[in-house]
Amino acid sequence: MSGKLPLRNELDPQYTWDLSLLFKDQAAYEAGVQALKAAVSDFKQKYKGQLQNPQVILSALAAYNQIRIKLSWAMHYASMAYEVDKLDQTAEENIGKFNILYEKLAKDLSFFSSELAQLSDADLDAVAEIEGGADYQPVLTQIKREKAHMLAPDLEEALSGLANSIQSNYELYNTMKFQDMFFADFEAKGQTYHNAFSAFEQDYEPHPDKDVRRAAWKSFHEGLAHYQHTAARNYIQQVETEKKLASLRGFDSVFDYLLYDQEVSRQDYDQIIDTYTQDFAPVMRRYAKLLKAQHDLEDISLADIKIPFAKGPVATIDYAESRKIIEAALAPLGQDYLDIVGRAFDQRWIDYPMNQTKSTGGFCSTVYGGPSYILLNWTASLSEVLVLAHELGHAGHFTLLNQNNLAITPEPSMYFVEAPSTANEVITCSYLLNQPIDESAKRDLVGEFIARTYFHNMVTHLLEADFQRKVYTAVDAGQVLNAGKLNQFYRESLENFWGDALEVNPGAELTWMRQPHYFMGLYSYTYSAGLTIGTQIGQKIAAGDQTAVTAWLEVLKAGGTLGPIELAAKAGVDMKDKATLQATIKFVDGLLDQLEA
Repeated sequence: MSGKLPLRNELDPQYTWDLSLLFKDQAAYEAGVQALKAAVSDFKQKYKGQLQNPQVILSALAAYNQIRIKLSWAMHYASMAYEVDKLDQTAEENIGKFNILYEKLAKDLSFFSSELAQLSDADLDAVAEIEGGADYQPVLTQIKREKAHMLAPDLEEALSGLANSIQSNYELYNTMKFQDMFFADFEAKGQTYHNAFSAFEQDYEPHPDKDVRRAAWKSFHEGLAHYQHTAARNYIQQVETEKKLASLRGFDSVFDYLLYDQEVSRQDYDQIIDTYTQDFAPVMRRYAKLLKAQHDLEDISLADIKIPFAKGPVATIDYAESRKIIEAALAPLGQDYLDIVGRAFDQRWIDYPMNQTKSTGGFCSTVYGGPSYILLNWTASLSEVLVLAHELGHAGHFTLLNQNNLAITPEPSMYFVEAPSTANEVITCSYLLNQPIDESAKRDLVGEFIARTYFHNMVTHLLEADFQRKVYTAVDAGQVLNAGKLNQFYRESLENFWGDALEVNPGAELTWMRQPHYFMGLYSYTYSAGLTIGTQIGQKIAAGDQTAVTAWLEVLKAGGTLGPIELAAKAGVDMKDKATLQATIKFVDGLLDQLEA
């Protein structure tokens, strides 16, 4: 039997993240939760119905900021433990209890934004004009912007009290994915392999042996099919709820509702999806044909498209070497940035190895004034260096913006949030390509760069976005959805993008079941937006453009004080111009030229 993942308690702790940076133990965490509850109770008692005087409002804003910090620490302690071990009873109880508590706290605090929204713009401006008030200007501006779509205070309170229920579809998706989904063992060349969600995505999907790879694909998608109707009902309930909330808040379309928080127009959103599905598709079809020729495949399908471009054994790398590469690559960003990166390694912000029930993929979640926890599923391939650089991009971004903004300052738009991470990938790969390596190794590295940065971040999430747009369009039109319709939408997206460049295998239509992004609003398309920005700025930084570095660091510090299009413009990237998107497509096409050389 091959591929059995270890239990969490079988891992070496030095390669896992250290949650004691937040609370030294369970008792300290429980004390922290009690302190949070007391702070919210005191806040409500002191300020509810008292928000008329600018000085009182300023005092309340300062107190609310402290509550948000306490909330960030407690929430991360509860959630991060569960993300890596869903078999741990204490972790499961912590997150379950915290979710219930969060709902109550949100309800108790809902009066604050409601009462501020009832004030005139002049009254809110007066707060910013008194001593110490200017720091809260972005928060007050956000309140003024949201007024038009806020409901009566009692309705806002009721919705806040139902927050976990409204958002429960994401939790149910994860429960199904990590605790219920079962995939049959499969055989290839006389050997039996154990299949699981993370094992398929990390080990089998890119496996160099065609027989292992395709047998794993069949096992995995047959497993997904058993859960498709439950998964579909859960996701459809999510989008139907979003449609109801959109109508409740006065939006004509669910797109308008979801894009409003991103500060992005429908035109900006559509331009990203339309341009890349139409103009980037031929580039990636070319990649598929090159991959087929590189590996001497008689045919190529979606079961093969994730294999490394390099033939033969894939270059491996250990944790220590990856640190050396990343620190050298990101050196142009300056010592303050490198200090953040160094703390990530030295203070165990990073969780490397795979284990049973650990969340798949990777992410970074930053605690205000604390660590930026990075989840990985390390396979030791060279592409993992780009994954780590990506997540450290999030860590650097949010650490810098937290250092320069209050906890209650609006976060940067989702449209922009993948730019700092993907810029780091471009910078890191450019650094590696400039090292003294032979042409064959350089060619393999370019292949890794395309597969990791542009296939995963651009194509995978772009197809999700195209599918998601079909779903929300159907919901806006009042159409009835089911698993069959979702499968049809996804297959259409796949076939439209890939054309005849590869076979769309049976089961590929179930790919929508693999991602949690659909439970996070219009998130998937923002990878394409972020990578467009990241590609443009990353090239400048890698080329040693100090002006670009200075501008970029200022943008990272700005957080949500500017909208995403303005943040990009401040970094010298015009996201309103379709030519910017075309320049990114041309950049990737140029990388493919190096594979043909």
